[in-house]
Amino acid sequence: MTEFENVKDALKEAIEIVDAKGIRTKTGTGESHLAAAEEIQSLLQERLYNIADLLGMSDLYLDDENDEAHD
Repeated sequence: MTEFENVKDALKEAIEIVDAKGIRTKTGTGESHLAAAEEIQSLLQERLYNIADLLGMSDLYLDDENDEAHD
């Protein structure tokens, strides 16, 4: 996971992901393919969690994980 130093850099990269056309990811064999929705969600999730951490709001996603464990 990429750890950003500040919110601006994390937001900038998240916006670039959202604005991108045809995001490609690599497979274990080194070949690339168009990213599936789940892969794009994962990319954004990392950045959003990092932003929450930088803002001191990790409870936003930690509480959600705890809620899912109790469902």
